[in-house]
Amino acid sequence: MDTKILQELEEAYHEELNLVRGNLGALEAVVEQKMRLLGCGLLQHIVQQQANGYQGGSIVCKCGGQMKFMGHRSKDIHSLFGWIRIKRAYYHCPHCGASLVPYDVASGLGTEQISPGLAKSCCTLAVDDSFEQASRKIEELFGQQVSDDTIERVVHKVGSVISQQQDRDLSNFFDDRSIPEAKSPPERLYVAVDGTTVHESDAWHEVKMGTIYWENDRQERVDCYVGRFDNSAGFGWHLWLQACRCGLREAMELVFLGDGAPWIRNQQRRHFGRATFIIDWYHALGHIWDCGKVLFGEGTEATEKWVKKRESWLWAGQTRRLLKDLQKQCEQHRGRNREELAKLYKYIQDNEQEMRYDVFRAKGYDIGSGSVEGACKHVVGKRLKQSGMIWSRAGSSATLALRITWLNKKWDELWSQKPLAA
Repeated sequence: MDTKILQELEEAYHEELNLVRGNLGALEAVVEQKMRLLGCGLLQHIVQQQANGYQGGSIVCKCGGQMKFMGHRSKDIHSLFGWIRIKRAYYHCPHCGASLVPYDVASGLGTEQISPGLAKSCCTLAVDDSFEQASRKIEELFGQQVSDDTIERVVHKVGSVISQQQDRDLSNFFDDRSIPEAKSPPERLYVAVDGTTVHESDAWHEVKMGTIYWENDRQERVDCYVGRFDNSAGFGWHLWLQACRCGLREAMELVFLGDGAPWIRNQQRRHFGRATFIIDWYHALGHIWDCGKVLFGEGTEATEKWVKKRESWLWAGQTRRLLKDLQKQCEQHRGRNREELAKLYKYIQDNEQEMRYDVFRAKGYDIGSGSVEGACKHVVGKRLKQSGMIWSRAGSSATLALRITWLNKKWDELWSQKPLAA
């Protein structure tokens, strides 16, 4: 910054700065307060000097008629520095009744009285925190009071824009069949799928989650998430389209991880048919533990001993040995114990080819990174399943879309598209 400007600022605030000059923390607080005031004044001054959307006495309307300039209309906007007032050119079409404020579209303003910069900051906090906590942190960080209701409305607006764009992308693919190409396709691409639930106003509803991951040129893991409140067919198409962007068609090897649920298997067959399908190790092991707890009780040595023995067989790919053992035990038990053993037997029998863990490990494949189960907790649970949260469908969908955009490192790209004005 220009030295002369700094000297003038120091002189202007000399008395207040001298009172705290020996206390760095207090000095920071005073400087921060003054910078906010200066920023607010400068911002107000600049917008007053602009045309703010004035494009002459008339502009062409979408109906083909002429929109007439009706004057400037003021709007109070809450910015990162405080409240400012902007006078924007207003146009109206007498033929169709449409109106337009060009400045609002060009500058990215939405229907809320909040600037794009402050809205972005609110959303940045709200991808992790509740709307109430985000409101408190905005005040702490920027000295601006933004209600949790305002933050919620902004999140819903921006998140819905993301979801609508995803739907348009898929619709465009169905129209022109143009498949996106990956910028730097990996040699091996993993696709892992699972589901979790979110408490909405009428009931608990399933979120389908997908994690697409690979190693980049620096051997660093890269994760990309897909999550939607959708039926399996719709989710499958969105997952496939995102996988294409990540290098699905170009990758030399494709590995698909899941728990073997019918909907997951169906989508794997439809969209990822050439993939090596692996039953996620932790899901498979969870089924053995569930059976062991029924047989011998939770937390007992007998349960752990029973599970560990069968875990070793499964780890070594000895599914035939495990099936024979379970069949034999089924004959020796009755009631619920027999039902659990039979259920485990059927699960392993149905997924035997996808449980060749010795073969998969020999090829260097992940057999259970926990990536998608971790995604259910990290992407969905951490934000949407906090204590006492009950969502509307619009709210849960928008918040999830916004959080995934942040985690996928598409944040600046999102805000460059001016989502508040969409």
